[in-house]
Amino acid sequence: MTSPGDATPVRPPPSFSPGVPRGASKTRYPDERRNSSTPSLDPDLVESRVGSSSPTPPLSATTSELPIRSASPYARSLRSSTPQLARSSLGSPVEGRLDAAEDIRSLIIRSFSPVVGVYASVDTDDLVRQKGFKGGFWELIRPFGENVPGKVVIRDSIGSSRPWEDFGVRFVDLGGSSPTLYDSNTARTSPLAQVEEVLEKQLKSANDPLSGSVRPNDLLNFPSTSPLYKDYLRQLLSIASATPHETFRHPVASIIVISSRNTSPLESLRQLYADTSNGDRRLPEWIHPEYLRYYVLVHDEDQDDIAESTKLYDQMKRHFGLHCHLLRLRSNQCVVTDDDSVQVPECEWLSPAERLSNKSEPLVDLDTDGLPYLFESDVMAIKGFIRELVAQSVIPHMENRVAVWNDQVASRRRGISGRFMSMSRRWAGFGSSSRSSFTSGGGVSGNYDGAHGFYKPDTPEAILRKMADFAFMLRDWKLSASTYELLRSDYGNDKAWKYHAGAHEMCAVSMLLNPLAMPAKTKREDVDQMIETACYSYLTRCSDGPDGLRCLTLALELLKARGGSAIESATRWAMRAIDLGLVGPVGQGLLSDRISVCYASRNAIPGVRWGTRRRKAGMWSVLAADLWLRLGMPALASASLEEAERLYADVLEGDGVFLMPDMQTFIDNLRHAVKVEYLEARGLDTSDETIIADPLGTEETSEQLDKRMNRRSLIASPLDSAGLIAAQVTRDDDNPADDDFERA
Repeated sequence: MTSPGDATPVRPPPSFSPGVPRGASKTRYPDERRNSSTPSLDPDLVESRVGSSSPTPPLSATTSELPIRSASPYARSLRSSTPQLARSSLGSPVEGRLDAAEDIRSLIIRSFSPVVGVYASVDTDDLVRQKGFKGGFWELIRPFGENVPGKVVIRDSIGSSRPWEDFGVRFVDLGGSSPTLYDSNTARTSPLAQVEEVLEKQLKSANDPLSGSVRPNDLLNFPSTSPLYKDYLRQLLSIASATPHETFRHPVASIIVISSRNTSPLESLRQLYADTSNGDRRLPEWIHPEYLRYYVLVHDEDQDDIAESTKLYDQMKRHFGLHCHLLRLRSNQCVVTDDDSVQVPECEWLSPAERLSNKSEPLVDLDTDGLPYLFESDVMAIKGFIRELVAQSVIPHMENRVAVWNDQVASRRRGISGRFMSMSRRWAGFGSSSRSSFTSGGGVSGNYDGAHGFYKPDTPEAILRKMADFAFMLRDWKLSASTYELLRSDYGNDKAWKYHAGAHEMCAVSMLLNPLAMPAKTKREDVDQMIETACYSYLTRCSDGPDGLRCLTLALELLKARGGSAIESATRWAMRAIDLGLVGPVGQGLLSDRISVCYASRNAIPGVRWGTRRRKAGMWSVLAADLWLRLGMPALASASLEEAERLYADVLEGDGVFLMPDMQTFIDNLRHAVKVEYLEARGLDTSDETIIADPLGTEETSEQLDKRMNRRSLIASPLDSAGLIAAQVTRDDDNPADDDFERA
């Protein structure tokens, strides 16, 4: 019988092809697929044919000559295969083959960037609005802070320096002109529902390119991360607002900005400082008020005198110290037709609420692609200002704070005396501060304010948490992991459950991000236990769904990056997120595809062909295809089903038939439904298309029984080459030769 891979190339009907003969699909034969192009249905061509042809032909007439790629040998002449859709037009979650583990790791690290507040005077915002930025100075500099130009050198707790190329900061508006991280009215709806709504809009938008085409040199064994899943992960990590239990969204520094148009500049700077310290713009009481202040003077190149601005800048340095900068900008608005116009980069870390409200997008000319333009001199000035701010002020300030807190607070807790004081506080209340009070539960003394639900910023527990978060943002994961580990028991004793969950979560994340951490089995079991504890506290004790989903997603990605047996733990946490209902329909499809990618990346044990998870990967791709089809997205369903066929090709027999008839029927029905839905979406008539079920028969096989009394297993340790030989020798000794011993 001729196999589908050896079938003679046929000429497809005019409704699907530009007239070029198309060969049979090689999807089930990975070795031959590398030398042949995957047949595809061009969506643009289908639409053009539908629009130009008069009567629409029935589906049976258009698909009768398609190449057959059926899994069952009994119905190869009755059923066609899944439409091979062009990946460049799909944005498939399983698109590509190279696993971008470093991109996901960098994305997770950059999501925990230092936050810098921006508070500009009225005259400064008016100057920037003339340039076309309605959000003021904060909107002007926000996109440039997400990636600091050049390498940024950071010193860790032991004094070693390391350069980073992907370091950035987050600018937040403290002036109140836009929703900020500290506004309690911004989270009226569920953040997870907003993420789901943004994903649905992206899938329905025809102008959103979700992915590119597959490169010919992509490897088959390493599926890559789709842009749609990256965007989902980016939005999930962007929904976090400032909370008391973690300080990642607390401002590390604040920029106080005035312009050269100000008539009383020094007095305005003092007033802006007073507003952020004790005035209307004061931050919540659970945020430490002592953070770095950075003063900026914006000079108008088109209207003001640079000599006067330089004189004022010198006065600012004498009054406020060295944390000052003179930023020279043009007040005229730049248009795309200017010779030195440069397009402003797009903001990467937009929250789902901002994407839905579109408040972060300025009104620009319809001829552009939605982003404003700046003069090249302005862009260079802003980049230089941000690099000087980060490299010379923000990072040294954070390094200094970590060193001081580590010496004055953390070192007292790590020694024998520190542990003794901690035990004394736990059981007898001895050694606690004067602000401590006994709780009514079990006599535990601590600084936790149970009525308001937070520690005061000057308590040791809050300072240590801030120190650990600073070390994490400075990418000193060894110090952050040890500090989080110190705090876990304190938060548990004080019954500060959200603090308790956050300490367990970030301790596990720090250990997984540390490249020098031991990948031993006991260490991985400790990480799994911390993730389990964090999820239980988030979901059961605090009813915090977004943080619980963030914890499970971070565990999924970081354990997957570890590889090996850690992939099993990664898939378990992804299944937990689906089972708990933390994700919507689109999120379930993305996580199902991600589980398939995890299983597909599991390599065989060296020396043998055991240990792969191709069958499980194929099963989850089939489940993802079913989910995408239920959501009315046959293009994504077809891509997932094609990936499942490629994965099953390595584990099924040559005819590609499943051993379970029900499974084969489900695959056939799903393949048929995907084809019909896709063609109906393109306007083709599918009324004459019917599916013919395979005859389900009972297959009888005979097996010769082994007459030995006791059968010994031949399975030995795959890592022990001598074990298999020993097992074979033992089997030969089961029936020893007759040596006439009983006749003697």
